Amino acid sequence: MLEFEKNLFNKGIRYVAGVDEVGRGPLAGPMVACAVILDLDKLLTINDVSDDWDASYYSQITDSKKLSPKKRDLLEEFIKNKAISFSLAEISNRKLDEIGIAEATQISFFDSINGLSTKPNHILTDSYEIKKITKDGQTNIIRGDSKSISIAAASIVAKVYRDNLMIEHSGKHPEYGFEKHKGYGTKAHIDAIHKHGICPLHRKSFEPVKTLLKIL
Repeated sequence: MLEFEKNLFNKGIRYVAGVDEVGRGPLAGPMVACAVILDLDKLLTINDVSDDWDASYYSQITDSKKLSPKKRDLLEEFIKNKAISFSLAEISNRKLDEIGIAEATQISFFDSINGLSTKPNHILTDSYEIKKITKDGQTNIIRGDSKSISIAAASIVAKVYRDNLMIEHSGKHPEYGFEKHKGYGTKAHIDAIHKHGICPLHRKSFEPVKTLLKIL
């Protein structure tokens, strides 16, 4: 998980930002991107995980989808406390309907990087090339959240933030069960749309919501 960061650090690049998003595919709620700059001076000088409390946490950072909610919450707090800088960018469901998922990804990635208090020297992204950043200033890694600790850290912070948002929204719209599926297209969610129609959080341009709107 440190190969990309180590290679960049050995070239004199100290501030590496990992960027990832959550919420591209749900039928409701926002998409959230996060950028995180980890302390590579600390990470790359840890010799023995068993003798270092921070190292035991760093060693558990991986793709957020592979972690339990409890573990994600613990690591999210640790990452935010230990990171040199982190930044979140949110694109609402209405904005997603207006500009489309591809443009929303570009905007959220760039805005999350732009929001960092420390300017990164290089960007690591999960697959996507950020058009507003030079090609030599970024590395786009397929399945990057399982190959780069910086991208994985960003995925964890973004996931916890978005999940908590959807849990909050479930209080306003309890009939949809957002606290369980977080807006994804589960059978229970689609059944709820058939029964109750849509709410202000639903993405009208996403299928099957788009088709259901013509039927309901």
